[in-house]
Amino acid sequence: MAVLVGIYLVQADAFEVVRGGDTSWAGTWTLFRSPQLNRADWEFLTAGEAPALYPTRVQAEQASQEEGVGFARLLQGDDGLEPMAWTAAPAAIPLPLERACAGGWR
Repeated sequence: MAVLVGIYLVQADAFEVVRGGDTSWAGTWTLFRSPQLNRADWEFLTAGEAPALYPTRVQAEQASQEEGVGFARLLQGDDGLEPMAWTAAPAAIPLPLERACAGGWR
């Protein structure tokens, strides 16, 4: 799931966590910027995680998207920026996203 927030692209994802036979979901977000501001070329800026584990993948993705969107708003100094769906994300996002989704940005 990816959204545009002002000049940034926020990619949210979730991965399964199994502990003691119980399954939950952790969410991650990755923030990209378009250095040319053309929304065609994206480069990794930073990444983070949702603050908790969630019972479903959807909840984890939503929580991580909210975290990423909040950070993008903070960077731009505009709490009113609304996220817009970004359907071209799979082709536009570079490979480092795979590491972010696997929790590799810690």
